[in-house]
Amino acid sequence: MKTMFLLLMSFWFCCDLWAAEQVMYQWRDKNNTLHVSQLPPQGVEYETVVIGPAQQTAAIKPQKKTTEEQQARAASCEKARKNLKILQQDLPVFIDMEDGSKQQLTDAQMDAQRTLAEQQINLFCDDPASR
Repeated sequence: MKTMFLLLMSFWFCCDLWAAEQVMYQWRDKNNTLHVSQLPPQGVEYETVVIGPAQQTAAIKPQKKTTEEQQARAASCEKARKNLKILQQDLPVFIDMEDGSKQQLTDAQMDAQRTLAEQQINLFCDDPASR
């Protein structure tokens, strides 16, 4: 459970947690799997998602969604909801850093990640109110 949590959190967390605005990149691979990263992928088309506290998430939302897109959005929604649930518990949270070390989040970083998870829920979930 803890390993899965660390993997999920490292997937969603940005190393620069103090930024007023966070930029993430999303794209689909050849198997139509949705990927989200802090770094733009090389050699594939991707969308830029800007998330900031003073603005709503900006992303292109297709009007007509395929079943695969709906499944990918549902998976992203579920991950965001799980992350928010973990962040709402009164437990220490660690993230995996690029150098392989683990870093415990401060209270301010936890607040920032709760906000990010809520914004991701608003972006990916069809019914964001039912958290």
